[in-house]
Amino acid sequence: MSGYELAAYVPAQREDYLRLLREAWGEAALSGAEFDWWFSRNPAGSLMSVARDGDRVVGVAAHSLSRMILGGEERTATFSVHATTDPVARGRGVFVGLERKHEQEAEAEGAAATFAFASAPTAPLFLGPLGWTEVGHLRIWARPLPRLSLRRAGDRIERFDFEGDAAAGWPNHVVRDAEYLNWRYLDSPRDYVAYRAGEGYAVLGHKRHKGQPIAFVADLVGPLRPLLRACVGGVKSGTRALIALPGHGEHAAYLSSGFVPTPMSLHFMGKPLAGELDPDRRAWRFTLGDTDFF
Repeated sequence: MSGYELAAYVPAQREDYLRLLREAWGEAALSGAEFDWWFSRNPAGSLMSVARDGDRVVGVAAHSLSRMILGGEERTATFSVHATTDPVARGRGVFVGLERKHEQEAEAEGAAATFAFASAPTAPLFLGPLGWTEVGHLRIWARPLPRLSLRRAGDRIERFDFEGDAAAGWPNHVVRDAEYLNWRYLDSPRDYVAYRAGEGYAVLGHKRHKGQPIAFVADLVGPLRPLLRACVGGVKSGTRALIALPGHGEHAAYLSSGFVPTPMSLHFMGKPLAGELDPDRRAWRFTLGDTDFF
């Protein structure tokens, strides 16, 4: 722990934070507009910290607060997001120090648990010195696409305006009310479009992944096949594949819509701050939009 200081993030460090993200992730890093949207407009709030070595910011990290249904009750939880360490400070415990700081702050805020979709470098740190619990790998599925699609997209949603949690029947999950969905997708500077089918909705996103244009089902609640058809119809010409994260019991519908499992997965893990953490992967339901990188 010697040699650097942990402190709360202040707006004057915005460019330092963005610089470290760009150095770590290149074109996949948050833009300035995405940074401001994600951290300033999240209705549930954020925890943000930096590590300083003298006047130099050598590490950054954040936890996004979320309203979740955990064990059938609405609770606050946090997700570890957008963290990286300057190469000059690697091996000095910066990441672990920042995460411990946020765990303590989350517990003080009354959060029931903290979670992450961990990367390969961070997973051993979460599971080792931080003492987190692995829940499992969530398999990503993909549908290869022709270079030109003539399908028709579904009915667009300009704003979400319903009451309550759209995913009320799901197991442990992020609460999806209109305020959250409008912030997370429709107010985002990222490329999202929402479609309606019956009483449900789907959100389609586009991005570049390893230099290739892809589309992804960011969120989907409701009748699977018509909503998946809407997403396929909304994919931009030239997109190489449409990817998604099917939930438990949804695989047959995805197979019938042309999706197949891929080698890619999300490494989900967490740590209880109050009560217990259910380690059964089937007790959790996430979509790609529940991550910070889709």
